[in-house]
Amino acid sequence: MEREIQPLLGYNINVISHFIQNIYNEKLSEYGLTHSQSKVIYFLAKYGEQSQSELQKRLYIKASSMNGIVESLLKNKCITKQTCTKDKRTKIIKLTEKGIHLDETIWTLIQEMENEIAKGFSSEERQVIVSWLQKIQENLKISAGRT
Repeated sequence: MEREIQPLLGYNINVISHFIQNIYNEKLSEYGLTHSQSKVIYFLAKYGEQSQSELQKRLYIKASSMNGIVESLLKNKCITKQTCTKDKRTKIIKLTEKGIHLDETIWTLIQEMENEIAKGFSSEERQVIVSWLQKIQENLKISAGRT
């Protein structure tokens, strides 16, 4: 039995994801950020201050990974972390002025990357691809028990 990985959907999505993450990390390194850190900044800019556990759920990552990202962002003065007044175990994460400024930069990089990714596709083709990818996300959330 001959096996080929190249025609598999999951393999191709993984390769594309790898390329995107590497390109983002390269561009973001100019600002002392990683792709994961930029996603935290994005979610804080979009939704406002949040608990560390809320951010962890939005990013679909483990608590230990979230701790590392938060510590790096604190060290770089992009966020603040305070104890919640209602529950001392909960830590509230908020963007600093530096973090807010970086969010604008990150959004510019995202738009540039989107243009690169979508080169040669019509608007309608992009919408179809996004809808397919969202369907795959939903399939995998159900399989992973994350709804």
